[in-house]
Amino acid sequence: MTAPPAARPLFSSSFDPYLPLASTYISSTPTFPSDSSFVWPSMLPHQAPEARPLRKKSKSPPTTANEEPASDGGLIFITGGTPADFKSKKNMTTVRKKAMDSFLKGDKTMSKKPRSPADGSIQSSVSNKSKANIVYDDVSTVLSTAPTTVSGGGECVERTKTSSPTRSFRINRHERDSSSAEGSVIRSSKTRDFILPSAPIVLPCRTTVPLPYDEHIPPLFVSIGKSLDPFRTMFQASHPGVSVEELKFHCSRYFGTRSLGRYWIPTALSYPHTFLGTLCLATTYHDVMHELPLESIQTVALRQEVIHLVGRNMLNPETSVSDHNIMAVIQLIISEVIGREESGLTWHESGIETMVKQRGGLNQLGVHGRLASSISWVSLAIAVLREEQPRSMYLDYCTANSKKHYQPTATIPESPIYCPRSTFKTIQRSSRCTPKAQELLGDIRMMIDIFLHETRQTRRNSQTLLNLYKKIISTSEYPSAPELGKSQVLTEHDWKYEAIRIASIIQATAIIRRLPLSEALSHAANPRTQSVTTNSTIATTSNETISLFEHLTSPSISIHSASSTIAPSYFPPTGARSSNSSINASRPSFSSTMSAPRPSMSSTHSAASSHDYFPAPTTPILNSTTTFLRDLRTAIEASNMSECWSDMAGVLLWVCLVVGAASKNSENKVLKKYFSALTMRAGIMLCFEHPEAINSTVLKMCEVVDALNVSAAEDRDDDGKGKGKKRRV
Repeated sequence: MTAPPAARPLFSSSFDPYLPLASTYISSTPTFPSDSSFVWPSMLPHQAPEARPLRKKSKSPPTTANEEPASDGGLIFITGGTPADFKSKKNMTTVRKKAMDSFLKGDKTMSKKPRSPADGSIQSSVSNKSKANIVYDDVSTVLSTAPTTVSGGGECVERTKTSSPTRSFRINRHERDSSSAEGSVIRSSKTRDFILPSAPIVLPCRTTVPLPYDEHIPPLFVSIGKSLDPFRTMFQASHPGVSVEELKFHCSRYFGTRSLGRYWIPTALSYPHTFLGTLCLATTYHDVMHELPLESIQTVALRQEVIHLVGRNMLNPETSVSDHNIMAVIQLIISEVIGREESGLTWHESGIETMVKQRGGLNQLGVHGRLASSISWVSLAIAVLREEQPRSMYLDYCTANSKKHYQPTATIPESPIYCPRSTFKTIQRSSRCTPKAQELLGDIRMMIDIFLHETRQTRRNSQTLLNLYKKIISTSEYPSAPELGKSQVLTEHDWKYEAIRIASIIQATAIIRRLPLSEALSHAANPRTQSVTTNSTIATTSNETISLFEHLTSPSISIHSASSTIAPSYFPPTGARSSNSSINASRPSFSSTMSAPRPSMSSTHSAASSHDYFPAPTTPILNSTTTFLRDLRTAIEASNMSECWSDMAGVLLWVCLVVGAASKNSENKVLKKYFSALTMRAGIMLCFEHPEAINSTVLKMCEVVDALNVSAAEDRDDDGKGKGKKRRV
């Protein structure tokens, strides 16, 4: 055996052209000295003399660790004479090293061709420190994983001469030094070539057939088909004339709030009778807003179907008094309150009271307590609209659940009959309430409180009530909207003030005259009509009315509105529909589509036809109250009802309760339904967010109605006793 050769430098003279760059690579790593004179042991494999003839018999070509043959796919071939040769320690070590080397390199050396500058440029994006680490790893791999050639007999294994670490490192270093700007550009273009375009999220079903919505552009705000429920997944009504999608849209538009969707809708969507009950509310309200004298087919069909489904559940003991069955009944009751259907309303009120008693009381109901609260406030509101005593069960529940402490900054539905804090905090902060409206609300609130707390001995000499009454009805203190329209352009906030003013006049008249609201309506309307006829001429009143509606509607509609809103004393009555056409024309938000095809009621032909189908009332004295209610409705419609007055919704609820009770005996069914519908809408929008506030509001209104009824009865008794004494004398 010959002696091993002397140690020589790792970088020989043949590496002079690459020496500066190699030194740069090494100097960036702390484990390598930056001096180029650093030497490594050659570590060349010892070559035995007997191994040379065996190398010629080997069938596998010589390979290196970093330079795989062009035809082997980057693999190492090991041969052996027996199966045991392949499991030898050296062969298995070689295989493991090659596998680990391939794993660390990310398996990027599978190409059969030599590396191109573009491939080498991939490494150019690595930092200097990372490059040095890669070089160090490659050197270690070369020194430890030189491929071997196993002879057929497996007796001698030698390392090939071509696996020199010097040559291997030189090739690696040359490849990594070939990075340049040109190589980066080639790499970027090559990467872009391999990136496929992103697929569309939805593939068209037919690419060759032109579709209708591609050929024709629909106008703005026009829906294409029934997109709300294209697969009819919602509960459907049995009647073909009922459009579930349309009514669902109307329901969310009229009654939709976040709290309604949180507490009520999950249960309503779980059963067919509760879901169809919500649609029954929507279609009933929609009929009233469009001034239909009779209920539509959708309303009648839905009500009958809900009644049928509730009756079928009543046969099952498990579902007869369940929450969803009671929920369906209360929705039926609300729809009948909106439509003023007294016969069905009385029957359903008795039925739901029996169901609640069988359940164990209101406190046993579910739906997060909102079901019991809804039944209670609706029942008290019905009693107010009828001017009757409420049922004791609901009265006790509202009394027990009407107290809540609010922070000074809390937004609550304040009104003249609900002000838990010392003053109106929410109304004062509201931008929708004018200063005159705030002052008027304070006066009527004071008048109501004095009236409720006065005794029998002090009410006759209450000068404070009389002064407040004179101030409220005085046009100098609180001018009407026509007066304000002479000096300024009326806004929706001014119409809110006008609605509050009319309701305050009705409430103040009932208090000062000790009359129920239904009887005080005529007294509140007659002074207004007399003052208009004595202080104004026909031309002045006509011009004044036209100027008001010019602020609300377009010029084409304002002419019709002006002619139809003039007091009936100037024009002969044209039937029950004549008093309502003006409202329809002045409400573009709800009934502009319905009012367009209707003929003008002021024409001679229309008046004659209206006498045929809707005969004129026999008592013309009703014109004053009808005009009073009609003007109030016009003011409400002009005040922007899209959000029920938003932070003034409590005031709107009070206005509707007052006027709804006052219109109880009105022969104009359309107006009577209108104020009942607004009462239910305002209550539904508030009761789920502020249940205590709504309970307290309707409770206070019941006290006012009851006090007015008691005062009227006492006055009648006093008059009867006085007349009897006079007769005895």
